Parts: sequence; C-alpha cells; structure tokens
Amino acid sequence: MKHLIILNQKAGAEKDLEAFQNQIKEDFKGLNYEIYLTTGPRSVIPFLKDYLSKNTDVLRVYACGGDGTIHEVVNAIVGYKNVELAIYAAGTGNDFVKIYSKSKDWNDIVKNKTGENRFKDFKALIDGKVIDIDLSKMTGPSMPEPWYSINVINFGFDAIVGVKGNQNKEKGIKNPYGPAAIIPAILGGRFNKIIVKADGEQLNKKRMLMSALGQGQWVGGQYHASPKSDNTDGLIDVTLLKCMSLARLMIQFFGPYTKGEHLDNPKLMKKFVYRRAKEIEIIGKKNIDICVDGEIVNGPSFKVEVMAKAIKFVVPNN
Repeated sequence: MKHLIILNQKAGAEKDLEAFQNQIKEDFKGLNYEIYLTTGPRSVIPFLKDYLSKNTDVLRVYACGGDGTIHEVVNAIVGYKNVELAIYAAGTGNDFVKIYSKSKDWNDIVKNKTGENRFKDFKALIDGKVIDIDLSKMTGPSMPEPWYSINVINFGFDAIVGVKGNQNKEKGIKNPYGPAAIIPAILGGRFNKIIVKADGEQLNKKRMLMSALGQGQWVGGQYHASPKSDNTDGLIDVTLLKCMSLARLMIQFFGPYTKGEHLDNPKLMKKFVYRRAKEIEIIGKKNIDICVDGEIVNGPSFKVEVMAKAIKFVVPNN
C-alpha cells in the first residue's frame, strides 16, 4: 500500500510547516509515502485525478486540513475502488469527523479513551479500520460537473450566513461568521422562495427558512444540524425548517439547533419536516446559494442523490 499525504498549507491547526513535515517523516518511516502541498483552492482535484489515473495500487490518501480540504479530496477520489480516505483534522471546524463520537464536544470527539487525539494521530490512521460510507451527489444546470458531499448540503438561512461570512472574511472582518453575517441573514434570509421534494414528495409550499441534507451531522463548527444522519444507511437525512417569526427564531430555535435537540422538541417539530430519502429536488424561484461541505455553488435548481457505499473511509485505531 502507498500513502499519499495531502497537506493544506493554509489549514489553521499546523502553523509550523517544517516541523509538521518532520513529524510525517517520523510517523511514516519505513512506509511508501509521498507528500503533496496544496497550491490553491480546488488544486487538489486535478492533481489527484491525474495521480490516480497513473496508479492502480491500493492508495490511502490523508486529507490534512479542514472540511474544505476533505471536500476536495472526496471529489477527486470518488469512483476509484483502490483508494481509501483518511482524515488528519487540521481545520477550524472539523465538522465531518464529529459523526464518529457520541459526544457533542470537539475536545472529546477527537480523543480516544487514553486522551490521545484520534484524528490528529497518523499512527492511529495508518492502523485504522476501513469502512464503506455513503456520499451525496449534487447536480444542476449551473454546474459543469457533479459535486459530491461527504458531510452536509445546506441552503436557505444558514447558507446565506455562510456566503456573507465568506465576504466578511475577505474584507478582514473579525469573527466574520458572527453577528456581521447573522444579522443580514435574519433581516433578509428568513423567507426563501425554495421548494424541496424528497423522493417526489413536496415538503413545503412556496417558502422555507432553511434545510440540511445530511450524511454527516454538524455544520459551521458548532451547529448539530442533522443529528440523526447515518452515513452507512444508503439514505440522505432531509431536515427542512418552515418560516417562523423573528422572536421565535431567536428565542426558541438556536439553542436546540446548536445542541442537535430540534428534532426531539415537540414545539419545534411543528415547524420542521424530517424525512430520509434517496433523491431530493431543490427548486428556487431565482438563483440560490447552496453550501456543500462549506463550499458555495449558485444556481436555480439542483438534484441530490445518494451514492451508497461510495468511498472507503479510515476510522482511526484507538
């Protein structure tokens, strides 16, 4: 087996690049490995596709970065049966790997019983267990090629927050995804003219507040948006929140949504539609922003389909 380490140089967790590369050399000593340093957004995809077209041996790819790096690696390796995905969680949110713990606390999620960091331990990844997991495949008239989601596809209010946060980040605004992004979304993103269908069933009338399509469970580094998702069941969890008053949104919604308790809250469930489906249609009155594992794509309509057992994933050894 060959080991290919994809290292995002801009990931927030590993500041000393030289020291990190020395750690890799020590952990992979005696193994057939190679390091690739990313050169920019989505640069991993063409590199990996070219690499895989020339290598047919079993390859374990280590995505070292945040959810954006993982998304890019997934979109490059899908369809290759000889490739395994391992994740070294070096981002700020690290949303996807949270699904591998019953805890909602990131500090607990990344640790095993001895207190060692499972998703920041190459030796645990080298000795990890390989399982088959599902992906969500998204297509649309504005997309030249499909995008594959390993975590959550979300749209409506929280995608508007994401887009505004990205703009704030480019402007150098401190805490770009905080009030400076949330307040504009509250003022202009609570009544979204989007229709959602799950396996042909229309889930809402003309408008909705937001929706999440989950293989994973967490978004935005802290929100437990799709708490019942299972990325091995061959289905996509669909959670749709209907429109509600500003007061109810602020007072009743955010706390349970952050904790992942919204689907078990009798009062809130009157405002939620929850389904498990194999195919989802998203139809906008006009172009809408869709957040796919943290990456934004814009268009008038989209189709999302489950891809059961689409890739091999490495669960770290305790």
